[in-house]
Amino acid sequence: MKKVKLFSLMFLVAGMLVLNGCQKEGPAGEDGRDGNANVVSTTVTSSAWIYSDPSWTLNIPYAAVTQDIINTGAVLVYAKVETSFNQLPLTFYQTPTYSTSVEVSSYAGGVNLIWTDSDLIQPNTPNLETFKIVVISSAGMAQNPNVDLSNYEEVASAFLIAE
Repeated sequence: MKKVKLFSLMFLVAGMLVLNGCQKEGPAGEDGRDGNANVVSTTVTSSAWIYSDPSWTLNIPYAAVTQDIINTGAVLVYAKVETSFNQLPLTFYQTPTYSTSVEVSSYAGGVNLIWTDSDLIQPNTPNLETFKIVVISSAGMAQNPNVDLSNYEEVASAFLIAE
């Protein structure tokens, strides 16, 4: 019987110590901006183009591009043109009869960019270029079905992409 009373007393003292150690919480802080687990992005600046007749190619490894994303989500690539980002593919018209096209091909593990001139003759090596790659899961696409994916600013806003 003494063991039961001693055990009960120890349990009571331990409980009081635990409750005594609790402190009131302070006032709640301001909520921060939530991220979006369904979207990842990166910015790449590169001049590592490789010529393969009739185009220049730029391989950008990006592990977030998975086969599941390719099959059910979206891989968006935007090229910086002056001060804004424009979705690939893009065609630049130097003259009414001469143009340059930049296309994208996604694969599990990254993207390839292809730079081709309309005359199919080796163009000058592309300059240092900046690209944004945005990878959106199928869940992210379902949550934002009305976003204009060709508009980078709208995509960044809807999917909470930090600049």
